[in-house]
Amino acid sequence: MKDRARAKVMPRATRTSDVTRARVLAFAALGAAVSAGATLAAGATPSGSERPLAKPHVVAQVKCASCHEAPAASGSAATPPSPAQYAAAGACKTCHAAREHVSTRAGHRALAQRGELACATCHPAHEGAQGVSFGDAGAWVRWGAGAEIAGSASVAGVKNGATVPLVALAACARCHDVGSARDPIASCVSAGARAQASDPQIVRTTASSCLDEHRTYGEAGPRTVAWEGAREIAGRTPWVGAERPTGSPWLPLGGGLAGAAIAGGLVAWAQRRRSEPAARVAVPAERKKLPVINPGTCLGCHACVDACPFDVLAIDRYVAVVARPDECCGVVLCEQVCPNGSLSIAEGEPVLDRPRVDEHLESKDVPGLYLAGDLTGLPLIKNAINQGVRAIDRIAATMPRKRTGVDVVIVGAGPAGLSAALRAQEKGLTCVVLEQATIASSVKSFPRDKLVYDPPLDLPVEGELWLREASKDELLAQWTRIVRARRIDVREGRRVTAAAREGDGFVVTTSTTSSHDDVVESFRASRVVLAVGRRGTPRKIDLAVDPGAEGQVSYALADARSFAGKRVVIAGLGDTAMEAAIAIARQPETSVTIAYRGKSFTRGKSRNIEELKQLVAKGRVRLLFEAVPTAVGKTTITLSGGGAATRRTVQADALLILIGGLPSWDLLARCGLARPVNAE
Repeated sequence: MKDRARAKVMPRATRTSDVTRARVLAFAALGAAVSAGATLAAGATPSGSERPLAKPHVVAQVKCASCHEAPAASGSAATPPSPAQYAAAGACKTCHAAREHVSTRAGHRALAQRGELACATCHPAHEGAQGVSFGDAGAWVRWGAGAEIAGSASVAGVKNGATVPLVALAACARCHDVGSARDPIASCVSAGARAQASDPQIVRTTASSCLDEHRTYGEAGPRTVAWEGAREIAGRTPWVGAERPTGSPWLPLGGGLAGAAIAGGLVAWAQRRRSEPAARVAVPAERKKLPVINPGTCLGCHACVDACPFDVLAIDRYVAVVARPDECCGVVLCEQVCPNGSLSIAEGEPVLDRPRVDEHLESKDVPGLYLAGDLTGLPLIKNAINQGVRAIDRIAATMPRKRTGVDVVIVGAGPAGLSAALRAQEKGLTCVVLEQATIASSVKSFPRDKLVYDPPLDLPVEGELWLREASKDELLAQWTRIVRARRIDVREGRRVTAAAREGDGFVVTTSTTSSHDDVVESFRASRVVLAVGRRGTPRKIDLAVDPGAEGQVSYALADARSFAGKRVVIAGLGDTAMEAAIAIARQPETSVTIAYRGKSFTRGKSRNIEELKQLVAKGRVRLLFEAVPTAVGKTTITLSGGGAATRRTVQADALLILIGGLPSWDLLARCGLARPVNAE
């Protein structure tokens, strides 16, 4: 009786995923058990059918184990090695003479030596395999994997049994731009194929006319004749391939399992719908997380200072202090490395200018819509790349079985967006990237010759991207190469105007910004990733500007050399403002004044702070605290603020306002995101 009474007053379990997930799995497991029992009772057994092979491998009676038996050093059959590992293990060279497979091109040889170009890269054994074989009296067969087309042609001098493998342009497009007349591959691509290179299907089903990868053209007479014959046949015959099997004895069981999964999904959907509010309303802003340090127990060991990637913490009188709170982005590395628990993360001031997301970067207002990059409040290119990967990983793990249009629409082609696109490609998800300007426009907006300081970066598929320091131009070259080599579907000049939920997916609406006509397009997607950043919406100051002085005010620095010989006032003291001041101060005969509303340095990388302090000490830069520009004349700028002088006028030719940016709340609202109360 006592236990029963206690049970009546026990609080109900909070409806978290730990509670609801068990119910979903229970429904799915029950459905799976019933369907599996029914299927096996009906006598269904798995099929032993194999994937179709290319004709030469069929003739040679090549077995699966010849290529798919894992090399001893690379793993087990459960985790087979990559095609490059097979080639390294000599699977292809068992039948094909090694001397025949040394590339005639230096670039290809270098790729092969690094393990990035294997036999199967150009000559797949299954889908994508293609070639021409010659017989007696001009007979020929164009073959694919599991299918062939026969014909005859008067090709004199071709040896009976000669075979010429064809390589799809898709293999070349990994490194080359098959649509460019300036790329070295242009001589191997017909004008018609080059004009349609933007169509992935054309690239996959068109053969390159380059056949001299392993032997120089004209080296052997009969071989040269066979090449010419194969080119002519490939040009007038379609791509050959077998259709994938449409049925299998496993289908009843698979259907049952799918039904179980759908049942579980419906339960989860119903639970989620019940937990959602009936209407969208303004929501309280989330509170910023800041480190709190107990000075009585802090050891002053520098562990937290070294771990913080944003220079928030410093050591003052042998104790850690929060030196630059505005730079803190809530990363908990400092708390994790503290050896005795002297540092903890606590909630501070409300965050008024960031959309609300969960730990997976999914919007708390719009399920299925994810945010990545500077929009979330985390600066640095490395963070943007990591967030793009993180969002796609979550999408891939939760992608519904019933999909709408493409799997993912990514808005923004900056570091976060391109990283997300690469990860989506790696995960086998279809995606489209929509960019209102051009690829990596956020990087292009950096000042000329700006050095981007960041730890070495790891991109999906690409691996380590660049060294610790890289210039703006080097970064742009990297991004352009990656987009071209990986054939990422980036649609430039598309400004996203809305992303609305429709059924289980989204409809993303765009208008074209690259032409005089405003063309509206719609893209259907199962999931959406917003990676638009904040740079396009700079914070502004309420200024009184004299007529004719409007051109004196700007919100970005394009080229420091344009300010040579001028008197410049810079409003702000973040990294962007400090880097601008440093760059302009290096120009001949310039005068630089920084006006900052605070009383001291509160943000910015320590490297920039130290360099700026040195310039101030040398008299190259004047630094005014508690000062804000309020009026702009043709040759003067008025500053107001605290301290002894509440109002002062300085001689100036230009005013740069570099005080950060704001999210585009208009766009976010059209995507369904709620605006925090009192957000600017």
